[in-house]
Amino acid sequence: MDLSNPEIAEKCNYLSQLFNLTNDDLFVHWEAFKYQSHENPNTKPTIDLLEKLQQYIQDSLNKQKSKSNDIHTIKKRKLQNSSNGNVKIVKTFNDSINSKETTILNKNFKIIGDFTPQKYNYKTMNLKLLEIADYIDDRITSFQNLFINSNLITSDQLGNPSLQSQSEIYTIGRIVPDSPDATSNLNIHSLYLETSRSLGFGYRVPLDFSKLNSNSNSNSFFPGQIVCLKGINPTGNQFNVLESLTPPYLGSTSFTESEITQFSDSIGDDNLKIAILSGPYHSRNSLDFTNLEKMINHLNNNVKPDLVLLTGPFIDSSSLPQIIQSLLSSSEDNSDLRTIDDLFSAYLQPILSTINANKKIIIPHSNDASFSPHTSYPQPRFERRALNLDKSFKCFPNPSIFSVNELTIGVSTADILRDLKDITTTNDSTSSRIDRIVNHLLTQRSFYPLQNSQSIQIDPSFLGLAEFDTVLPDLLILPSVITPFAKCVKNVLIINPGSVIHNSFALLQVKSPDISDMTPVQNTWLASAWKRSRVDLLTLD
Repeated sequence: MDLSNPEIAEKCNYLSQLFNLTNDDLFVHWEAFKYQSHENPNTKPTIDLLEKLQQYIQDSLNKQKSKSNDIHTIKKRKLQNSSNGNVKIVKTFNDSINSKETTILNKNFKIIGDFTPQKYNYKTMNLKLLEIADYIDDRITSFQNLFINSNLITSDQLGNPSLQSQSEIYTIGRIVPDSPDATSNLNIHSLYLETSRSLGFGYRVPLDFSKLNSNSNSNSFFPGQIVCLKGINPTGNQFNVLESLTPPYLGSTSFTESEITQFSDSIGDDNLKIAILSGPYHSRNSLDFTNLEKMINHLNNNVKPDLVLLTGPFIDSSSLPQIIQSLLSSSEDNSDLRTIDDLFSAYLQPILSTINANKKIIIPHSNDASFSPHTSYPQPRFERRALNLDKSFKCFPNPSIFSVNELTIGVSTADILRDLKDITTTNDSTSSRIDRIVNHLLTQRSFYPLQNSQSIQIDPSFLGLAEFDTVLPDLLILPSVITPFAKCVKNVLIINPGSVIHNSFALLQVKSPDISDMTPVQNTWLASAWKRSRVDLLTLD
């Protein structure tokens, strides 16, 4: 093979790493591909031919797996659409950052997960009230230490809010509703404060916000929120809130000069391109992935992203009855489809394998039919091999935090933007609900800080896996049913990409880091990713 062309050599090196091949093995595959494709024996490799070679090798591996399967063979379904479709930009965040054509294929960037996968494989349907109570008490206590260590209050100023007193005190606890069944009828008069065992023996006391200072740092509350309140309980019947303190924010990740240089060299003059696609991916009544195919074709032919992030649901459990009915009434032979995993392998895997990006990340959703040990939130990752996905795919849990070079990215597919309904003590028309919710996530240091959920099954005793308590992410990806958006809140870039079934996805482009544009902190530098990031919200016509 003639490798004098740098792009050809880079692509061959990528294929060798992707399929774990030696140079000799790759040459054998190339010769076999030319023979079966009826190419001229003297044909030299091109980028287009190497793309076809990649698919040829993948198909060969799939056939080998099928032959070794002594249970049953799954027939891959044909792709429905090969056109790009018409894609247009609906809205752009930070349009001062220029969109760039990809000149360096298969960039050598690093992806490192900040989680322990085994912790997510817990047993569900095994809730123990004592474990839940222990988690809540530990969380309140940790915030108590946080306020004290940040010099916002002293331990001498803390008191039990349920005791009658004529003196003002500070207290820390969890906001709860006046009734366990309270949902939509919550208001500012129906909130209680639940104390920790050490501060108030776990008692709950009614809250009166009528005297809360309108200039207070925080005037938005929701069930499950950990708060630090200043007030007084003169009668012993209720705690009159005078002030609410905002918890301190986490710091951002910093890097040395050599690390910044290394990250910059891996990207070159290009932007790092990350395409963000979120489910549902198929229609309500059948496994029709036409939109997904069109988006992938657009990405392959026009965008050429370095990383594609796909979040569930991939096969929506709420649509299973209609899907099963569609398969039963189909004239196609579907006798090979025996499990949900078979549906993924037959319909989704062939489509996902056409993504030409260097790396792909898959994160599940609680509505996914079943590709993991359980669907309770926090949720374990998919098993890549069980879904017949190659090594370019990485499967991460839900939620998860990971780094892509200097970027710290947090992703949660639980729709917190829809589920969190806060209660404000003022009628501030300038306050954005999205800004308030995101600010709650950042101050509560959790992807899902609610007490319970009406939309997903959560395991309260394991919600510690949904916390981020070390650094503040540079980017939060929060797929939601609300209108797609991209905005910056407290120097954190927030993206809701919309869903593929509703023709929406997002493209993030991040300029290569330049140390002269970064914020120095004691001989290290903050990434300041939002300043270098452009987000295009796209729609498929």
